[in-house]
Amino acid sequence: MVARELIAAVLGVGFGLFLVAFPQAFVRSWTAGRGRPDPSRGEYGADGSTPEKWLWVVRGAGVLVAAIGIGFGASLYL
Repeated sequence: MVARELIAAVLGVGFGLFLVAFPQAFVRSWTAGRGRPDPSRGEYGADGSTPEKWLWVVRGAGVLVAAIGIGFGASLYL
């Protein structure tokens, strides 16, 4: 039972660190096949950039997820 919770804590911390390190990859995968978070349109085939506010939102969520994973992992040993 402890192994399952430890794996969940490690995956939570890992996913949180991924969100902090690579927010652009997460936004691109989240918006794949849908409209982009910015309303601007470009030329066909042009790759626009994601607005900075969305990258900071994803980074903030990553910090929150990593903190929850650390707290969950620490609760196993306290």
